[in-house]
Amino acid sequence: MTITEIANAAGVSIATVSRYLNKGPVKEETRKKLESTILKLNYVPESMARQIVNSPTQSIAVLTHSLSNYYTMEFAETINEEYTKRNIAYYIGCSTNGSTEYKYLMDLISRGTNGIIIHDPAMDQAQVDIYNQISQKHVPIVLVHSFPADFAYNTITVDQNFGMKKAMQYMLGLGHKKIVFIRGTIGYSFNLKERIWREELKIGGIEPKDEDCLKITDSDEERGVAQTCKAVLDYFAAGNRPTIIFTCNDIMALGTIQALHELGLSVPDDVSLMSHDNTIIASAMSLTCVDMKIRSVAKGAMDLLDYAMNGNDTTPRHISITPELIFRTSAAALK
Repeated sequence: MTITEIANAAGVSIATVSRYLNKGPVKEETRKKLESTILKLNYVPESMARQIVNSPTQSIAVLTHSLSNYYTMEFAETINEEYTKRNIAYYIGCSTNGSTEYKYLMDLISRGTNGIIIHDPAMDQAQVDIYNQISQKHVPIVLVHSFPADFAYNTITVDQNFGMKKAMQYMLGLGHKKIVFIRGTIGYSFNLKERIWREELKIGGIEPKDEDCLKITDSDEERGVAQTCKAVLDYFAAGNRPTIIFTCNDIMALGTIQALHELGLSVPDDVSLMSHDNTIIASAMSLTCVDMKIRSVAKGAMDLLDYAMNGNDTTPRHISITPELIFRTSAAALK
C-alpha cells in the first residue's frame, strides 16, 4: 500500500496525503475523508517500522474504551503495578471509535512501543484487519474481548456464558421468579447475558417479559448511575414489583441501590440485588455478583504479551478464564 493508492482512493493529491501523514495543515473535510480512507484500506506506513529503535527501557500500552468504568480502572491498575515492578514504561489511552483508536495505534508504533494490549473495543472488520497487520508486521498485540474468536493474534476472554448461567440458576434457586434484568444498549456481552436470562427463565417455567429488561445508554460511564436510578424509579412507578434485580455491571448496581433507597426499600429485605463484574463497588456495597476475575485477566494478558514480545510464540494463544459467583449479603432467598 502506497500514498499514491491512498490519494487515488480518497480523490486527493499525493501532496495532501503526505501533509496529512506528517501532521501538516489539511482542511477538516479532507482530513475526515483521509481518516476514513486510511482506516478502510488498513494502511500502516512502512516507515513507522524503520523508526522503531532499541531503547534501554521497554514500553507497553493499553488502549481501552472507557476510563470511568471501575472494571477498566482495576484492569489498568493491575497492569501498571506489574510493569512498574519490571521497569517497563506503561501508557494508557481511551478510544471510543475506530478512527481514534487508529491514531493511537499509529502513534504507538512510531514511538517504538514494544507491545499493545487492546481492552474490549467495539470491533468491526476494519479493526480486525488492522490488528492483524500490526501484530504480524510491527508490534505484538493482545486483545482482551467479550467473545471468543480465532483471531490471528493473542486473545484472552472470560466465559460469560458460564457466569450468567450460574447467576440465573442461583437466583432461581433462591425462589425468585420476578427477575429484572438491567443491561447496556450495545455489545456482545449484554446480548449474551440477556439471551441467557430469557432462556433460564423459560427453563424455570417463567415467561420473560420485555418490560423486565431495562436498557441503560451510558452503562459503562459514571453518568450511567443516574440513568439506571431513573430507569428503576420509572419501572416501579409503572406498578412493577420485582423480588430481585440483576445488573450487568456494578455501575448499574449502584444506580439501582440509589433508586431503591429513594423508594424506601432495603436490600435484600424488600428487594434482592445481584450484579456482574465484582469491582471495588461490589465489595464496598456487599453485592453478591459474578466475579470476572479482573486481575487474573490483566495478568493473563501480560503473560501473553510477554511471550509475544520475547519471541517465544510463533502462533497466537487464546485463553478463556472461568468466572465464579461471589456470595455476599445483597441476595436472599424469597420468603
